[in-house]
Amino acid sequence: MEPDGEETLCTFPFLLPRLPKILTNDDKSHLKLPVTLHLLMRRIKMFKVVLGLILFGFIGKVQGQSVSLSGAVRDSKSGQPLIHATIFSACTGKSIRTNEYGFFVISMPVNALCDMVVLSKGYTADTLSLMLQNDTTYDFELNPDEQIMGAVTITAQSKLKDIKSTRISVDEIKTKDIKYLPSLGGELDIIKVIQLLPGVQKGVEGQSGFQVRGGDADQNLILLDEATVYNVSHLFGFFSVFIPEAVENMEIYKGGFPAEYGGRLSSILDIRMRDGNLKKFSGSGGVGLLSSRITFEGPIVKDKASFIISARRTYIDNVLKLVGVQLPYHFYDINAKLKWDIDKRNKLFYTLYQGDDVLKFNQKVDSDSGRSNGGNLNFGFKLGNFTNTLRWNHSFNNRWFSNTSLIYTQFRYNVTGSFLNNNIYLGSYINDIGVKQDFTYFKNDNNTIKMGLNVINHTFRPNIVSAQGDITGFIDFQTPPSLQNLETAIYVRNEQNLGKIKLNYGARLSSTAANDAFYAGLEPRFAAAWDVTKYGALKIGLARMKQYLHLVSSSAVAVPTDLWYPVSKRIKPQNSNQYTIGYQHLLPKTQITLSAEAYYKTMNNLTEYREGAVLLYNNNYENELLQGKGNAYGMEFLLKKDRGRLYGWISYTLGYSKRLFADLNGGREFPAKYDRRHNLAVVANYKLSKRWEISSVWNYLSGSQFTAQIGQYFQPKPGLNGIDLVPVYSGRNEVRMSPSHRLDLNFILKPKREKRFSGEWYFSVYNTYNRAEPYSIRITADPNTGSLAYEQPGLFGTLISIAYNFKF
Repeated sequence: MEPDGEETLCTFPFLLPRLPKILTNDDKSHLKLPVTLHLLMRRIKMFKVVLGLILFGFIGKVQGQSVSLSGAVRDSKSGQPLIHATIFSACTGKSIRTNEYGFFVISMPVNALCDMVVLSKGYTADTLSLMLQNDTTYDFELNPDEQIMGAVTITAQSKLKDIKSTRISVDEIKTKDIKYLPSLGGELDIIKVIQLLPGVQKGVEGQSGFQVRGGDADQNLILLDEATVYNVSHLFGFFSVFIPEAVENMEIYKGGFPAEYGGRLSSILDIRMRDGNLKKFSGSGGVGLLSSRITFEGPIVKDKASFIISARRTYIDNVLKLVGVQLPYHFYDINAKLKWDIDKRNKLFYTLYQGDDVLKFNQKVDSDSGRSNGGNLNFGFKLGNFTNTLRWNHSFNNRWFSNTSLIYTQFRYNVTGSFLNNNIYLGSYINDIGVKQDFTYFKNDNNTIKMGLNVINHTFRPNIVSAQGDITGFIDFQTPPSLQNLETAIYVRNEQNLGKIKLNYGARLSSTAANDAFYAGLEPRFAAAWDVTKYGALKIGLARMKQYLHLVSSSAVAVPTDLWYPVSKRIKPQNSNQYTIGYQHLLPKTQITLSAEAYYKTMNNLTEYREGAVLLYNNNYENELLQGKGNAYGMEFLLKKDRGRLYGWISYTLGYSKRLFADLNGGREFPAKYDRRHNLAVVANYKLSKRWEISSVWNYLSGSQFTAQIGQYFQPKPGLNGIDLVPVYSGRNEVRMSPSHRLDLNFILKPKREKRFSGEWYFSVYNTYNRAEPYSIRITADPNTGSLAYEQPGLFGTLISIAYNFKF
């Protein structure tokens, strides 16, 4: 929650229609806002303002005290809390935003007549006239209505609140605002939307992983209702694990990190699930060419307890059968959440997620295969996440708020195979059990203090290998011991409003106790915003981050075998220092926001593999790992318009990322693999008519780096028993792949009118002008001359899909 004392952008014409209504602590009824703006109403409003100023001036001088108004802001139709709604006090000229649970606290003068205005994008503004003597609790309910008079003013005030806050290098996205964007298979992928933001880039074609500001993919902490999600992709990266109908909103922090976040160097992606409908039963879903999904939600006890459950399954295996391809593979996801409003001061939440990739291959082998007996060839793998979060929200009073979370997370994979009485099993998992305690103290409108504790016990079991039969002569049976890592952190921070300057400062003290080592360190955090103009703010951010886990990946096999591994006595924690400066500005007439940021980041104890490292069937990972340092710097630009007939954004990133390891590349600095110089994304939605809308995404991205073979020579074998062909390589990551660009389109046909059951058709074109994006490198030889050349094959050409999304 961010207290703010700046002058208002406008005079709020939607305050005019109602005469003042003086309420006591027990009187919580209020009138809904009409939309007429007659001259008489203007005169009434002037009378209200004058009366309010007189009462405030007289009583304020007599009393000289303040009380607090606290509560929550919700959707009137579903009871869903509205995150980051704005509450404005007309008598003090200050405003605050609801937190991630829809909760707010704002100060008011004692016995002063105040108009309280509640604003949220896509909702009718609500007002309440108050004269309070004591601290009071009140919950606002807003009506969904995007076409109301004054919507532009509401949006402007909400945007200005963000621009003048200390939030730097943060992007917030609500799923309802991006639901029409084109995607592979016609289903929204929220991780691929993240890749279109400044400072964020994808790895290779189709992947759901991402890199942020020159970091690696494992330096991103992804949270689903506070539980860590270690694997975010299905089908080797072509789909993300998140069902869009189950997600309310997401925020990605790329710099200027608040003190409550830690554990990774590059980014925090905080995803919040919807709570479920407290008012009535409803549902939604979608049917596409590759997968289908369904969501049910409703009250268990009306206005008291609710549920939501979402499920998705792909039928890629059945689709490919139609074209004669056998691929016995599928994935599924299940999201569920329960909410119970015990009373005004206590709320209980439970969130569950489970998702798996499953492959099962079974083929009969004939006896003429070289053995006297035939048999079955079986192969399969299963990979996925399982998370649980139990949260308790408690308000001690109108100023103290707490959240207590118990969290369990598991990421595991296993690979099985059998052939002619030979069996093999490969597996790995990581289990997390954690507790998180946060306290928020709303001292006043100018100071909000947050503090807390986070404890996580990691249990690692990497690279389990079990074998039976003749194959045991080639593969060792390995059952490595489990590795324990206790990670703890305490933090405190304060958001302080000094008028035109706002501060967010604090620190995080983190530590880890591994099997044979202990590390601890202080992580200072600081962010500031200066209102240099009426519609713009200059911002700076400083943050130190520490990371106590590493991701070990093997390219030796064509199945997912990523291993999360803790720090040890030899492998030290990664840490980074990031410095950010930026400027944000609002163009009030067009409702366009502009932002420009520059960043510089140093990174220490980064992990790479030795040349020729062997990771499969190897428990001595530390002997294959090297540690070095790196730096990343660049500039980011964002132009965004989220209202009107044409809306969307344009983002551009100019970035550099370097690495330096004593034992790699001859000790010389080299580019990181994903040191991609330019990243440009244009996202546009256009409402053709009431029923038709078109959405498009165009993305340009410089190629990634790789180590190229630039020549070869002949060398006699020892003992002159022949010759060897010896390759000659360039410097590490010295050659850049070709750049790529692609246009995706989505045409949406909406129903003529909203009914109890209604649906929308999605007609998507992926890679519209058929320019395949390079996803790998291979060497080919000219059959006539024998000369070698590199080829960069693409993965997909133009793909056309159709999907149907519905709600009831």
